Amino acid sequence: MSRMKVKFKRGFTLIEMIVVILIVGILSGVLFMVLRGPMQAFVDVEKRTRLVDIADTALQRMTREIRLALPNSIRVTGGTTVEFLRTLDGGRYRAKPGGGAAVCPGGSPPAQDRLNFALTGDCFEVMGALNNVPTSFGTSRAECIASTADCLVIYNTGQTGANAYNQDNIAVITSATTANYITFADAPPFPFRSPRQRFFIVDTPVSFVCSGGEINRFDDYPIGGSVAMGNLLVNQVSACSFTYNAGSATRAGLVTLSVTISDSTLAGASVTLLQQVHVDNQP
Repeated sequence: MSRMKVKFKRGFTLIEMIVVILIVGILSGVLFMVLRGPMQAFVDVEKRTRLVDIADTALQRMTREIRLALPNSIRVTGGTTVEFLRTLDGGRYRAKPGGGAAVCPGGSPPAQDRLNFALTGDCFEVMGALNNVPTSFGTSRAECIASTADCLVIYNTGQTGANAYNQDNIAVITSATTANYITFADAPPFPFRSPRQRFFIVDTPVSFVCSGGEINRFDDYPIGGSVAMGNLLVNQVSACSFTYNAGSATRAGLVTLSVTISDSTLAGASVTLLQQVHVDNQP
């Protein structure tokens, strides 16, 4: 009887597999410890970059609007609220009689479309073209004070007798065209002439309020009145500071905005950005 030879293939034993698993586990742990620091640093940098982007976006939005402020209308309250009257457009009014045909409806010499400061309502020629023609018209100053109609403001210095917040130099716009004329009504009448024959069209007050870890934007509320429902501009705000230097006859005004944004997942880490806005206060 012949014998059959059986060949067995040798594999891994259980002990060998356990040893391999232990070695792989140890190597994985060492590799994790080595890479953990750089990976966490990368995540933290990404989060801080996001915080910088959030703060910068908010400051840029505030800066763009503050630059539209009516001269000498910026005011800061408590270091946490900045308010101003936003200008829709502006230009120069005719101060002396012109030599051509009248452009105002029904206009005729001797007025010839110049602005008459003795009247509570008038029409005047715009010297140049408006970029943003007002479209919200009214018949009484109360409408523009309530921000339901656009307002005409001349020579706003922010001082007594020439303060738009006190309705000293503000009138309601009743009609306007791109490059011809503006008509207004219910003026004080205007107490002072502008040395540069400048006028401004105001559409609404705007406020940025920092409170409760947020900065909210408010508009379309009555001039000199209290704010109503606002729109969230930025949250995660741990600190903020607003200041205003009105400047002088030889130096522009300066608004300083400081905002600190924090992230609880960064163990209290925060980012603080500071922005300064130069404001032309020549009325």
